[in-house]
Amino acid sequence: MTVYNMFSVPIIHYPIANWAENKKKILDALPAENETDQDPQDSGLFTDFFSNSAAESHEMPDYAETIISVIKPYLAEFTDQRRVEFSDMWYQKYYKGVAHGVHNHGHSGWSSVIYVEYDPNLHPPTRFYSPFRDIWSGDCTTFEEQVDEGDMVIFPSTIMHEAPPNMSDVRRTIISYNLRGKVDTSKRVIQ
Repeated sequence: MTVYNMFSVPIIHYPIANWAENKKKILDALPAENETDQDPQDSGLFTDFFSNSAAESHEMPDYAETIISVIKPYLAEFTDQRRVEFSDMWYQKYYKGVAHGVHNHGHSGWSSVIYVEYDPNLHPPTRFYSPFRDIWSGDCTTFEEQVDEGDMVIFPSTIMHEAPPNMSDVRRTIISYNLRGKVDTSKRVIQ
């Protein structure tokens, strides 16, 4: 008998070098929290997703250049020096009890999470949901990549995922972004 895997779902994991220095740069670049950045559906979740991802917004957030300067070498390796188009970038800060329910980032391209403030002993990692049901049971299976603070994961945008609740008193902060191939509107291009 020979068994072949017909399909697989990639996840790319990069530990970001010089993390202490890069963490400070990123946190210093993020905007101060204000009530307009609090997600009304998830009390306690602070994000600029809604203001940065609005259809009329064709600009990246002010902190994007800082983030891109940190991750550019990894994106060059990931894309094999191909053109990189960002369609969105945002931050999220999770306080105690805050989660981000199951969702995906669209029908094509790649998405990423950078774990800026993250303690693997206190915070659960992103939970990914298989697009395929378990063959024997029909159950939905999940995957949790073991990450540390300063790690960046890249995954297909179509994959359903969630941020389980932060059950600690320590804030969890991430940066997320979407990359596409050729899109009608890109907010930032790296050649």
